[in-house]
Amino acid sequence: MTIFHGTKKCFSVLLMVLAILVLIPSCKKNGSQSSGAAKEIHPQTGVYYSLFVRSFADSDGDGVGDFNGISEKLDYLEKLGISGIWLLPIYPSPSYHGYDVDDYYGVNPQYGTMQDFENLVSECKKRGIAVMLDITFNHSSSTNPWFIASKNPSDPHRDWYHWISKDDGRYNLNQKMWGHNLWNECLGSYYAGEFHDGMPDFNLDCQELREELKKVLKFWTEKGVSGFRFDAAGHIYDKVKMPADFTDSTKSAADFWKEMLDYLKSINPSTYNVAEVWDNTSVRAQSLAGLDSVFHFDMGDNYILGAIREHSAGNNNLAHVLENDFVAYRKYNPGFIDAPFLTNHDQPRIAGNLKGDVASLKLAAGMYLLSQGVPFVYYGEEIGMMSGTKDETKRTPLLWGNGDRYETTWAAEADCVYNTNTVNIKDQLKNKDSLLNYYRRLINFRNSEPAFNGTLSAFDTGNGAFSSWTMENGSDKVLVIHNVSMEAQEFSLPDGYSSTPIFQGNNVKKSGEKLNVPAQTTVVFKAN
Repeated sequence: MTIFHGTKKCFSVLLMVLAILVLIPSCKKNGSQSSGAAKEIHPQTGVYYSLFVRSFADSDGDGVGDFNGISEKLDYLEKLGISGIWLLPIYPSPSYHGYDVDDYYGVNPQYGTMQDFENLVSECKKRGIAVMLDITFNHSSSTNPWFIASKNPSDPHRDWYHWISKDDGRYNLNQKMWGHNLWNECLGSYYAGEFHDGMPDFNLDCQELREELKKVLKFWTEKGVSGFRFDAAGHIYDKVKMPADFTDSTKSAADFWKEMLDYLKSINPSTYNVAEVWDNTSVRAQSLAGLDSVFHFDMGDNYILGAIREHSAGNNNLAHVLENDFVAYRKYNPGFIDAPFLTNHDQPRIAGNLKGDVASLKLAAGMYLLSQGVPFVYYGEEIGMMSGTKDETKRTPLLWGNGDRYETTWAAEADCVYNTNTVNIKDQLKNKDSLLNYYRRLINFRNSEPAFNGTLSAFDTGNGAFSSWTMENGSDKVLVIHNVSMEAQEFSLPDGYSSTPIFQGNNVKKSGEKLNVPAQTTVVFKAN
């Protein structure tokens, strides 16, 4: 009997060992698949990171950023909490910035090959990061083969651009735009170049051109791109370049964008697209009749910057402005997605405006990252990079740190001027209280809380120090409070919220029945 029971016991143990041996390879296999396979991408949610390829990361040592450099630095973006990257123009172009495109189906050879780009998209997918391309349908470059062909009046491309004759009385040949001539003479005719004579404007009334632009969108979508940032979207039907009897530029633009987005969604229903409509709320709202999303101009460089500089939220001004803007947006697009940001590649960096004050920059970060929509972080903003007023100074190399071989050098002299005192990424990662680590904590918190995929409503405290609102998504609701003043403020938490913050920039203390919110501090409470 002893031998029998012992044998039975050993046999049982043997079966268990065999089962474990069978399971171990299976677990390893599943783990490998998880790390190498693509994660699900949700382009219409999360936080995007706007980066200038030329300035982000250089993999081959030529001083210019490239696709492979971005691929090598994706771990940095993933840990930051980024769910999408917006790449400033990547196409062949005669300029450093790329907004004058030579070939809409190619990539800038300084940035790498098409294979390098495809590899970047693949690496992003492994991390669940969407890729958004910057593209302009307002104009091309003057060296684009389409425009060169259009110089011939009998060429089919002629109608792709705004060409007029000298005696066409419907136009003003002396029209000026931002200090230069709108109309430019070429071979006895004139073409429109609203931004520059090297950027001839497309004639988007031409249906053949529209069909070609749809092919461009399809080409990049099939490469794995999740959406587009449409440059100069509010200018495509500006009255100055249209005939004298033309009346409704905003509606014509919205109709064009609706045609483009309807096509995009027919090939990728989850695509997310955002447009640059640098105009007032009314025009942005009307534009949304044809768009998913428009950038929320004035939010960062006006209302947020103003509140922090003045140390006052007024009558909860920011929250009410946002709330009222959203009412206007819904009239034209009930499903709009807001795109909040602080500053972009066309604006002086906010760190310069706030003189590099880390507490102020942390406060600014919370005020746009914890609002409604899909926020966009401009590269370098997370470490407090500064700039001048010229465009080149706003797009200087990202400061990875001394000795990092990926740091680009194409405009290093400008960084030496404006970012002498800016602490680099390497050093900020070592400091738990740095601006970079605050961005990481803030973005990852936002990603973890479902309420931030919901709707903003102003929440008035009656205290001019507080910029405050609620975010609500189904049964999830949070209260967001920003003390923009330079002094601690007492706050009575309304019923229905847990008194323990789920996020706090600085430690909030209890003072009897009230809470004491430190100066320049963001705090978030969750509804029970």
